[in-house]
Amino acid sequence: MDNNSLFDEFETSSHQAWKEKIISDLKGKPFEDLLIWEDENKIQHQPYYTKSSHPNRALIENIQNAQKKSKHWRSIQVFDANSQGSEKQVAESLANGANFAFINNTKEYKKYTKLKKGDKNIYLLINEIDLDHLPKRFLIDPIGNQLKGDTFASKNLELLPSVFKLRLNDLDPDYFLMIDGNIYKKAGATIVQELAYTLQHAMEYLDLMTEKGFKASAIARSFIFKLGYGNSYFSEIAKGRAFQYLLQKLYSSYHVKNTAIIWGQGSSYYHSHKDPYTNLLRLSSQAMSAILGNCNLISLPAYDEHEEASSLGLRMSKNIPLILREESSFAEVRDPSSGSYYLEQLTAEIAEKAWNFFLTIEKEGGLLKRFEKGILENELSASHQARVQTFQGGKRVMLGVNKFINENKADLKIKEASFNGIASRIISKDITT
Repeated sequence: MDNNSLFDEFETSSHQAWKEKIISDLKGKPFEDLLIWEDENKIQHQPYYTKSSHPNRALIENIQNAQKKSKHWRSIQVFDANSQGSEKQVAESLANGANFAFINNTKEYKKYTKLKKGDKNIYLLINEIDLDHLPKRFLIDPIGNQLKGDTFASKNLELLPSVFKLRLNDLDPDYFLMIDGNIYKKAGATIVQELAYTLQHAMEYLDLMTEKGFKASAIARSFIFKLGYGNSYFSEIAKGRAFQYLLQKLYSSYHVKNTAIIWGQGSSYYHSHKDPYTNLLRLSSQAMSAILGNCNLISLPAYDEHEEASSLGLRMSKNIPLILREESSFAEVRDPSSGSYYLEQLTAEIAEKAWNFFLTIEKEGGLLKRFEKGILENELSASHQARVQTFQGGKRVMLGVNKFINENKADLKIKEASFNGIASRIISKDITT
């Protein structure tokens, strides 16, 4: 049977006919004011979408073709080696469903790799590079260190070519160079800013290392991208899909065809500092956005991470992705957002705006020049403050923060981090200030 003939007996309706019907039902109330809203990326969201909503169908098809081909994704959990009982926490996480464990702040890597599954399933997030003691599986981000103002950032950048030589001579090369886009999210970036700066972050490495004589394909093969996921459910889904397309667009400039490994991390920037149990809702939404945005790796912070992650908090951050995978069948369909007129349109608009901003940054000297001049921090601070004002004015709602506040809950004793670079913020604190 010809599927095109299934609905021939029904009369088609044009975009204008739909709009006229809605206006009629509104009985004179303004269509634009009631049903169209603009987000912080200056994108207007319409009440309905059709196939013709975005005029550039070629762009929509290119975005669809850029998505990862596999429907599968892996769940990971991040631990702090300075936390009491971290060895036990890592072992339990891997034994109870997490695919990988990433560990911060450790030089004693051997005690973790000796754990069951530890050899292949544990990555160490290295701050200060020591060429004589590099574990087999690790992640480094010297530019990220520089943006955060770490004292060892310059040394890390100097050692990066030596790390590449060691890894490229390895019989089992692996992803080790992280592009931490979550830095920008935690500092207050909009989605468009986050994508543009993450692409610039990658390009800084590509330019630096090709100048040192390494092939662009070898550099791209070492990348693992980390994106922070917030509360704007549909926009965050579209962000992940847009990034897949934009990364291919960037790679094509270097004649590279590598597939990307993208790590979607739930962002604690959006978490409540007063009633942490409300963060369970945010974690679920963030995980779904990252999965439907076609990330390869998914992780969530503990719902009470702002103070000190409890054993229950760590357990829930592990279990939410597992429930989505094993019980909600989120790993059964490849690119499930494809074909949604709304999400396709939103993806295309985010991609266009992010790419244009990326080009603007490049014309002005690139990411690091922008950082050195203080422009980067000023831009992210301005985005954060604009968002705070939106919440304080009641235009957006954060449960337990600016609506349905639990007055019986005391503020968490938040672990404050000193910084010399981009500030890491918590929006709930500033909303209630």
